[in-house]
Amino acid sequence: MSVRVSVCPLTRVSRGRSFVILLPPALRSRTWFAALLALAVSATAGACGGPSNPDAGAAPDVQFDDTARRFDAGPPCMTDADCDDGVMCTMDRCGDDGLCQHQVDPASCDDGIFCNGQELCDPRRDCVPGPRETCDDGDVCTVDRCNEERKTCDRAPRDLDADGDPDFFCMGGTDCDDFDPTRNGMVAEVCEDLVDNDCDTMVDEPDCGRPAHDVCDDALVIDASGTYVFETGGAAPDYTIGCTAGVRQDMVAALVIPADGPRDVSLELQGDFFVTALSLRTECAVTTTETTCRSGYPATVRARALEPGTYYLILSSLGGPGEMTLTVELNEPTAPPMNETCASATEVPFPAGGTYTGSFIGVVDDAMLECGSSSQPDLFYTFTIPEGQSRNVNVSLTSHTGDGMSFAVLDGCAGSTLRCAYGSPAQARTYRLGPGTYVVAIEGPSWVEVDYDLSVVFEPASDPVTGDLCATAIPVTPGTTYTGTLVGAEDDVAIECSYRAPDMIHRVTLTDDADVTIVVDGGRSYLSTAISTTCPIPSGMSSLFCSSGLPARARIRGLSAGDYYVYVEGTRAGAYTLDITATSPPASVLEVSGNENCATATVIPATGGLFHGSTVTLMHDYTPTTCGSSGTAKDAVFSLTLTSRQHVVASTAGSTIDTVMYMLGGSCSPELACDDDGAGSGDSLLDRTLEAGTYYFVVDAFSSATAGDYFLEVLVEPAP
Repeated sequence: MSVRVSVCPLTRVSRGRSFVILLPPALRSRTWFAALLALAVSATAGACGGPSNPDAGAAPDVQFDDTARRFDAGPPCMTDADCDDGVMCTMDRCGDDGLCQHQVDPASCDDGIFCNGQELCDPRRDCVPGPRETCDDGDVCTVDRCNEERKTCDRAPRDLDADGDPDFFCMGGTDCDDFDPTRNGMVAEVCEDLVDNDCDTMVDEPDCGRPAHDVCDDALVIDASGTYVFETGGAAPDYTIGCTAGVRQDMVAALVIPADGPRDVSLELQGDFFVTALSLRTECAVTTTETTCRSGYPATVRARALEPGTYYLILSSLGGPGEMTLTVELNEPTAPPMNETCASATEVPFPAGGTYTGSFIGVVDDAMLECGSSSQPDLFYTFTIPEGQSRNVNVSLTSHTGDGMSFAVLDGCAGSTLRCAYGSPAQARTYRLGPGTYVVAIEGPSWVEVDYDLSVVFEPASDPVTGDLCATAIPVTPGTTYTGTLVGAEDDVAIECSYRAPDMIHRVTLTDDADVTIVVDGGRSYLSTAISTTCPIPSGMSSLFCSSGLPARARIRGLSAGDYYVYVEGTRAGAYTLDITATSPPASVLEVSGNENCATATVIPATGGLFHGSTVTLMHDYTPTTCGSSGTAKDAVFSLTLTSRQHVVASTAGSTIDTVMYMLGGSCSPELACDDDGAGSGDSLLDRTLEAGTYYFVVDAFSSATAGDYFLEVLVEPAP
């Protein structure tokens, strides 16, 4: 049954509106219908300036939100299914008062891309794009760039010609011509060119001239192992190299391989306090003859069996003038590996297994492992388990330099991946392998040619530890503490906030709709946790929530009753505790606005509450001093007054912006506490026992250019 009621304009609208009242079965009687219609007509007449009867009682506590085209309190309902508004980013439920509640869930709109801004949840249009992250800090002396890989803003000194010396109009800069990389305060004065090359306001002064070994014609000759020092002061960027561009000074060396035969060569270039780059080539000034280029701290280049002759090294400083140290080792030549393809894989004997030492010098990338990345060189090993046999296979891969490596156990050269591991060392066990031929593909890092040790051990067949697989997920009851360990666990489930680490799987059952808090504490171990409705998580899909930290925390609001899977993942095997708390969702989310500063702060009730607002219309008033980026983002303020000592937990979990939250004293100062990502990536958490008094909680953003929707949940509990 429904009633259509005309409503006069209450705002600046040129015509009236009508809406439909849906009555649940309990109210579908003539008596209730007449009473409700009388109330609606009375409220309409009073609001429109027409006659009203003061004896008829107050108008019902219902308001029409002209902007959202819906009742603020929601239509009547009997079950959650009655409240489906067709908007995917709202959580729809039937409240205890028989009215629908549509809670905005901005986190469900997050596409995981930082630089395109925070996606917003529009209760009418579903997920919509938010403002892009421009990273503009308003300072003309910085070049601002959004870094998607690190999910932050990079700001570099203004250096338009990328010569490593900022514009002299900016603090610390000495570059008098920021459009010419050959002129700046770090290069030497060139003689007799009538140009102020070193930007000291003098031309062709007596100490003009390039530093030693700055150009190919003056290359330092190196024909033996040893350590060689280069002073880069005054050097210019003369040559192009393949592994970096701009912001550098370069020096030159000529590497001579003696005529008595080939040599293996190992080169390491260490900067004084900066990153370096090293290019090996056959012709000094010709970039196309470059055979290898590496950058790093230090930069390392290795080559196998270089033939007699002269080779050239371009040594680049990527951070400013200083001292560069080149260490050269010339060794007897070694043969290249024979197992560079799967077809030529090295045979591992069964059941003896084996330990193998090798090198990735000169090895190219032929395969792409699930837990690897592009451009990583790879080598191959193979083993066969005969008919009637079954074994666990334990593989361990370690680089001699401590660099991370990857390996995969494959069901044949063209087969599926049975196990994939990354680490330093990378280690994993594959259980109950039956008869057949298998492949172990190993990958080294892309930035350096490392030596490695590989161990393949055949063990008696056994089952994985309980909780390592979805089928053996460990039950956990909300409100209890589970103590577990990652010892013996393998990587079986991919979660988006961790990268290929061993995991344990838990199952939790919610008997009622609930807000859920997950805390995973591994002591000094950095852990990740995620929750999902299925196990494993389907390829291309993500969990409901994923978070990492010390400890790892997750807060998920409005979960429906049912079964869920909770994952604990970490690179270090060790003990952990898992606490899952389920609480009844709050009766309502309080929408707030205008909480600009301490004077207009939104008051938090003594019992706490859940608040939702936006910083878009607010101003920048306060700046954190002990955490966050200390930027100029817009901020929102809340106040909490305690009459006795209490335990207070404040969280911004679920916000669409990357928040920073800090707590100020009763005079709006000093800063008493500050947190950036304590509630998970992008969300903040303050957990304190506070004495009686007034406190201000400021919800800020990490990036100065960020503004958008946020949640603040405050729990007030008796002090322990």
